[in-house]
Amino acid sequence: MKETDIRPLGLMKRYIELSAKDVDLCFNEGGRRDLPCVSCGSINITKEFSKSGFDYALCNECGTLYQTPRPPIKEFDAFYKNSRSSKYWADVFFPSVAEARREKIFKPRVQRLLEMCKDSNLNVSKLIDVGAGYGIFLEEWRKVKPETELIAIEPSVSLAKECRNKKLSVVESLVENVEGYEDYADLVVCFEVLEHVDSPLEFVKVLKKMVKPEGYLFISTLCIDGFDLQVLWDKSSQISPPHHINFHSIKGFEKLFESAGLTDVKISTPGKLDVDIVKNFVTSSDGSELQNNRFLKSILDSDNKSNKFQEFLLSLIHISSPRDRTRSRMPS
Repeated sequence: MKETDIRPLGLMKRYIELSAKDVDLCFNEGGRRDLPCVSCGSINITKEFSKSGFDYALCNECGTLYQTPRPPIKEFDAFYKNSRSSKYWADVFFPSVAEARREKIFKPRVQRLLEMCKDSNLNVSKLIDVGAGYGIFLEEWRKVKPETELIAIEPSVSLAKECRNKKLSVVESLVENVEGYEDYADLVVCFEVLEHVDSPLEFVKVLKKMVKPEGYLFISTLCIDGFDLQVLWDKSSQISPPHHINFHSIKGFEKLFESAGLTDVKISTPGKLDVDIVKNFVTSSDGSELQNNRFLKSILDSDNKSNKFQEFLLSLIHISSPRDRTRSRMPS
């Protein structure tokens, strides 16, 4: 899989441009508040950089990067409902890559989760997808396990409609406002949402309440320890305020899930696009300052070396933290 398969460069550039313009329209009331680390709660932080009018700080205790001081929650709510970039993502960007993501992300994700459930002797009769988007994950799960009761929680009006078109049961709401699903599901999944939320700890606690005792919670999100983010840092397109505001480290995940009361926590960073993302940036007009980096050049100029280095990154992560990605069991 290549970055352009799931994030075409032209569409991504337009999305980032719209996001930057939305900042002036949606975040102008002031009243920003300083936050301790969103992973471990430490106040031992250092300001790293500003991007599109948003400051980011690095936690000196756990290594998490996050946006602070943070605008009021109501401004984020209005942004996701009314901004041009959010509408562009839902109406233009995602539809153009939906089928590619189905094949390269969602189908393999379903198989991986089924294998994890089998290894844990978990029989999934009820499954909740928080932030279900277009409902592709649930649609693919249903093809393999049609007997599973599937619930899509999706606050976006247009995306909730897409889920209903797929004959899924939909709760059209922010998960923080959902009632009636305590201790409900054997498996709760949440893909690429945690990087957006105002309070990751409170968000994870809400997800936890939906899981039955002995059930599992699976979260996937961006990790600041990834090679591409470490190399590109503030130049990374993934650090795109106001959309992405939390970049937890592996240590930060451990602290966060411990604070949320999860047990049997397993974490990994099985990324496959780190090298390709860096290569795309270095060869772009924005990457001139890295084009003379001899180490990067020696790797990126050779497809064989690039592939081997990506394999090395995967093995290195698993040696240092031999855990499955953010899978957490509920205490009995």
